Amino acid sequence: MVKYSTVSIPKELHEEIRRTVVENPKYGYSSVAEFSLEAIRIRLEEIKRNLEEEKGKRRERIKRAIENIKKVLSR
Repeated sequence: MVKYSTVSIPKELHEEIRRTVVENPKYGYSSVAEFSLEAIRIRLEEIKRNLEEEKGKRRERIKRAIENIKKVLSR
């Protein structure tokens, strides 16, 4: 069973989402909550991708540093 929690957003933002997205059937959202859930998921995926990219860049920097140290020590 899925459990839920409540997230508060400013009333103005809630109304803007309702007017812009929910009341326009071409977007396919039936509620502010439905839109908000998808927006949160998309942003979270974006953040996770960025973190993975940063992790990969750090690994590359460490790898290059180790290679440079090995070169210096082998002289």
